[in-house]
Amino acid sequence: MKEIRVSGKSRIVDLPAELTSSDEIPIMIACSEKSAGDIGQIVLNFSAVEIMNSMGASMLVKLGAKLKRSGQKLSAYGVSVHYRDVLRLTALDRFIRIYDGETEALAAIGNTAINSPSDSSARSLSPKSRDEKYWAKPISKIMVPAMPPDSINLNVAGRRIVGPVEGFGPMWQKTYQLSLSGTKVTPSEAIGILKKNFPQFQPPENRFHPSEDGIQPGEVVLINSSTPGGPLYTGVIVMYADEKAFAFITPQGHPESGWVTFDAFEEHGATIVRIQGLARANDPIYEIAFRLVGSKVQEKIWRYVLTSMAKHLGLTSEVNVKKIRVDARLQWPQAKNVWYNAQIRSMVYAIAAPLRRIRNLFKR
Repeated sequence: MKEIRVSGKSRIVDLPAELTSSDEIPIMIACSEKSAGDIGQIVLNFSAVEIMNSMGASMLVKLGAKLKRSGQKLSAYGVSVHYRDVLRLTALDRFIRIYDGETEALAAIGNTAINSPSDSSARSLSPKSRDEKYWAKPISKIMVPAMPPDSINLNVAGRRIVGPVEGFGPMWQKTYQLSLSGTKVTPSEAIGILKKNFPQFQPPENRFHPSEDGIQPGEVVLINSSTPGGPLYTGVIVMYADEKAFAFITPQGHPESGWVTFDAFEEHGATIVRIQGLARANDPIYEIAFRLVGSKVQEKIWRYVLTSMAKHLGLTSEVNVKKIRVDARLQWPQAKNVWYNAQIRSMVYAIAAPLRRIRNLFKR
């Protein structure tokens, strides 16, 4: 952390150059520290930020949920064009009010700016973002490129991207970790292996079909699954991808509204591969399904992926799982998401298969 300042009912937090998961604890503490007077707004100064990965975006989601529960507002200034795009892609701009400078941010809650070099004048001095090529660009509707012929392209094209800010159910963070102790595989090599073999590491009932360019920012991965509730045809979009991490974000109708990050790092001399999801059930039907059986099915899938990776490397390491309920609230205005429910639409598509075959006969 660089600096924390208080002005009236606002706390101003200067963000570091690298906004990653390692910054989560100090930033969360800084935003919740007690001070004289009631703090009604947290103002994030983005002026020094050079790189933010999907874990950094997850931190902002969790911060927003925490402040909403306490009745506080979240604002930001010094946000470059690139990071405005990132906030729009992740829907973070739905609850983070973006201002050009500190003066405007403080005036929005009736404060006056304090003497600080971090005002709007500093925005022009912001360093160039080092992560621009790693993020997908915001889009209004998903365009699906040419996909493998054995894949079913359904419930993805034309949909919007949705993240954990949207969705109906409680927000959960689920973390799965695998230690590659006993190998000399580096974090970058581990992510390279996971990217290359991602479809092969899936359980048989969970088929992933990446587009031709593979796991690159903005690319589409179709998902054709068999679930306890029937067939499920959906997909994900590669939200972020660099040499040590990549993240998928969901479209409308997917069982979850959120994203899942795959990264690797060193800890106690060993490479750790981590899968971390941050999401809500997309609609009331999915929420019921997750409570009955869906959550266990999801955990089984990600355990299987990491276990498959371990076997690929000749390891028998155990997968550790940690679950945290970030926000217990149900977002009732999002109940309308059921209109796009991919599970229901997939079942209708499967039931109508005989009719499509008959129709195709008459077209010949």
